[in-house]
Amino acid sequence: MTLTVDDKTAEAELYPPSLEDFFKDELRVRVFLDKYSLKDETGKPVEKSPVEMWRRVSHELASIETSDEKRRVWERNFYWLLQDFRFVPGGRILFGAGQRRRSTLLNCYYIPIKADSIEDIFEWCKEAARTYSFGGGVGTDITLLRPRGTPVNNAAVVSSGSVSFMELFSVTTGTIGQAGRRGALIITTRVDHPDVLDFIEIKKDLRKVNHANISVLITDEFMKAVEKDEIFELHFESDKAKVSKKTRAREIWEKLVRNARDTAEPGLIFWDTVKRESPTEYNGMEVHGFNPCSEQCLEDYGCCCLGSVNLSAFVLDEFSDKATIDWEGLEKAVRFGVRFLDNTLDYNAERHPLPPQKTASLWSRRIGIGFTGLADMLIKLRMKYDEDEAVNFVDKLFERIKNIAYDASSDIAAEKGSFPAFDPEKHLSQPFVQRLDPKVLERIPQGLRNACILTIPPVGSGSILAGTTSGVEPIFALSYLRRSKSLSQQEFKVFHPLLRSYMQKHGLTREEELPSFFVTSHKIKPELRVKMQGAMQKHIDSSISSTVNLPEDITTEEVGKIYFQAWRLGCKGITVYREGSREGILVTEQAAKQQPLPAVSSPASVTLHPSVTKPPTTLERLRILKGETIKLKLSQGSLYVTANTDQSGSIKEVFVTLGKSGGEDLAQAEALGRLISLYLQHGGELSGVIHTLKGIHGRYSTFDNGLQLLSVPDAVAKALEIMSGTSVQVERKLSRCPDCGDETLIFESGCYKCTSCGFSKCD
Repeated sequence: MTLTVDDKTAEAELYPPSLEDFFKDELRVRVFLDKYSLKDETGKPVEKSPVEMWRRVSHELASIETSDEKRRVWERNFYWLLQDFRFVPGGRILFGAGQRRRSTLLNCYYIPIKADSIEDIFEWCKEAARTYSFGGGVGTDITLLRPRGTPVNNAAVVSSGSVSFMELFSVTTGTIGQAGRRGALIITTRVDHPDVLDFIEIKKDLRKVNHANISVLITDEFMKAVEKDEIFELHFESDKAKVSKKTRAREIWEKLVRNARDTAEPGLIFWDTVKRESPTEYNGMEVHGFNPCSEQCLEDYGCCCLGSVNLSAFVLDEFSDKATIDWEGLEKAVRFGVRFLDNTLDYNAERHPLPPQKTASLWSRRIGIGFTGLADMLIKLRMKYDEDEAVNFVDKLFERIKNIAYDASSDIAAEKGSFPAFDPEKHLSQPFVQRLDPKVLERIPQGLRNACILTIPPVGSGSILAGTTSGVEPIFALSYLRRSKSLSQQEFKVFHPLLRSYMQKHGLTREEELPSFFVTSHKIKPELRVKMQGAMQKHIDSSISSTVNLPEDITTEEVGKIYFQAWRLGCKGITVYREGSREGILVTEQAAKQQPLPAVSSPASVTLHPSVTKPPTTLERLRILKGETIKLKLSQGSLYVTANTDQSGSIKEVFVTLGKSGGEDLAQAEALGRLISLYLQHGGELSGVIHTLKGIHGRYSTFDNGLQLLSVPDAVAKALEIMSGTSVQVERKLSRCPDCGDETLIFESGCYKCTSCGFSKCD
C-alpha cells in the first residue's frame, strides 16, 4: 500500500527519531505493549507507540482543569513532561487513564485493622480484596492484635496470636488477580509487641506468608537497648488483654539480623524517625503504616499517587568533561510533575475501591514525586556512585529539588486552594518543613496544595520502559543473558541501555574497556550505599525504597552494623539482599561461568560430577561401621541423614529417612540413601554425590538454623557436607520469572523485577 503525505506525517509523528532506540529494544517494546498500551475489549493492544500513550494520558489528566484554555495548556505541558520518558507515572496511571475498566490509578493503599476482633480481621480481608480487584496494593499493621496465648471469649479459649493471621492476609492477597500481576502486601508489627519473635521468624519457611513483604517497626528505645545490651520490655495492653514480659534486646536483634541476612526479610523501618520526620502528624493525617514497598508513609486509607522524574534525561554534554545538569528542564519537569500528580487525585476521586480511600486522598492530597535513572545521571556526569563526590552531589541535587517541589505545590495552592487538612502553624512546626529554604518557607503560611510531596519508589517495569536504572539504585549488572524466543539461539547478551549507548559512542567492544564510573551494585561497599540513602532521606518527606546488595559471605555482625549506620544517618527504613539468600535472583554472566551447574531435570536424567569413574566390583561391607546422624527440618517433616564410615574415615553408607510413617516421600528418601550407598561402595567420590544433589529445588524451600534447604536431595547433600567437612561449590539453580519462565529475576529497590519480560511485583 502506498502511503499518502498525511499517512507519512502521521507515521513520522508516531515513530519520532527520539524513539529509535526504544523500538530497537525488544524488552522495552514488550513492556509497553503488555503492560501499558491501551487494550480493546479482547485485551489486544490498540496503541502502537508510546506517543499514543503519552497523548492519551496527558489528555486525560488535563481534563480536570477548570477551563478549556487551561485544559489545552496543561495537555501540552503534560505531553512535554511524558515525552521521551522525562517523567514516568506510576504503572496504574499509565494503565488506567482513559480505561473504562473499574481500576484505580493509585498504586497502593494503607488499610488498618480497625479493632482486635474476628469481625474486624475479616473486614480487613474484604476491604483488601476489593482494593486488589481495582489494581491497588495494600499495607497493614498487626500490632493491635493480641499476642499468642492471651484469653479470648470463644471456644478457642486462648488466642492463636497476631502472627497466626498473617497467612490469612497473604492468601487473600494471592487469590485476587490483576492484569499482569498479583496484589502486593506488606505486614508490619512493632518491635515491642510480645509476638515479635514469631513475626521475625515466620518466613524462615518460604511456604508461609509468601504473598507479603514483612517489616518490623523499630523504636529508638529498642536501638539504644541493643547498643547497651539492656533488657527490653515487650508489652501489649487493650481492654481485652494485657501482657508484659522482658527479654534481652540483643536476643531480638540477633534473630532479626540473622533472618534478614538469610532470607532478605524482615525489613527494618525506624518508626520513631518516620514519625519525627513526617510533615503530616496532625489533623487526622498521622502516619500509621506503609505501602508494600515501604516508600510511602501513610495514614489510614491513605494512597500512593506516584510518578518519577527521569534524572537521566536532564544531563547536557553527557559523558564529557563539560557534562552538567539541565536545571531549567529539570525544574520544569518537577513543577509539571507536582501538578500532574495533584490532578491525578481529582481524576481518580470516583475510582477508589473504597469510600474512605477517596476521603483520605482528598483530605491530605498526599502525592509522591519520585525519581529514576539516578545512576545513569551520575555516569553521564562521569561520577562514580560509591565515592564521596557523588554522595555530596546527590545531597545538593535533592535539596534543590525539594525546594522546587514545595514551591510548585504552593503555587498550585494559590490557584486552587490548600489541602483541606492544612493548618499553617502546625505544618510549619514539623522538623522536615523547617529545613526548607527560607524563601520557600515564607510562602507556606499562604498555602500548600499537598501535605506530603516527595518519595523514592521502586520503578520496576517503568524503568525498563524508560530504559534507565531503577529508582536511585546503581546499575545491577552491565549485561544480562536473555533467552531467545526463537530456535536460532538459546541465549544472547543484552547490555544496559546506557552502557550500549556509551560503547557505541566511544567505539568500544568489550565491557572491560569501560571507565571506572560504570560501577555495579555488587561492587559498591554497603556503607557507601547507606550513606547515599541517608543523603537523600534528608530531602524526602516520605520514605525511600532501596536495596543494599551484600556479598554472599557477609556476616550477621556486618549486617547489624549496616542497620545501625542507617539508623544513625536518619534513614526511615533499610532493606538488604545478600547474594543467594532468596530464590529467583539473577546471577551475572561471570558467576554463571565460574560455577557450572550439573544438568538435573529429573531423577532419570542425572548428570554426575566428572569425578565419577567406572565403578569397580562391589566391596564387602564391614560388620561394624561408625556413623553419625544429622536432623534437619523440612516442610515435609524432620529429615534424618545417617552417614557411616569405614576404617579410613570415608563415608561408605548413607541412610535417609523422613519423620513420617509410610508414604511416597519416605520411600523416595530411603531409595535416595540406598543409591548413594551403592554408588559410594562402588568407588564413587562423595564430592560427586554432593555436587549432583546440591542445588536441586523442590516445591518449597525452608531454613534450619540459617541453612537454606531447597529439597530433600539438597538437604542430604548439605548434611553430607557438614558430616564430611567437604565443601562443594555449585551455582544456585535459579527460580523462574512467574510470567515468562526465564531465570532472570533481580531484586532491587525492595522489589522483584524480570530483565527478560519486564515483570515487576511492585508496579
